[in-house]
Amino acid sequence: MKGRRLWVIAVLAFMTNGASLLGIGQGSAGSVARAIECSHNIAHNIQTAKALGMLVGNPPLKPRAEYFGPFVVDCSALNMCSVLA
Repeated sequence: MKGRRLWVIAVLAFMTNGASLLGIGQGSAGSVARAIECSHNIAHNIQTAKALGMLVGNPPLKPRAEYFGPFVVDCSALNMCSVLA
């Protein structure tokens, strides 16, 4: 790398990390990325808390089954077909 390319890379490196190199960490690219990630996490946690808050006091509904269990009753073996029908 000679001349112009070196200066272009140096300027770009200083633009992205110059604030942190000067001691002003709030303006560096890493701090901006951390701030975006933090605000995303906060928004996600607020959304989760609101969704869980809506479930408080409302138990999940039980599915209504038309049968009492997974068993099949053979009424002819029990001699109770008239009672079970």
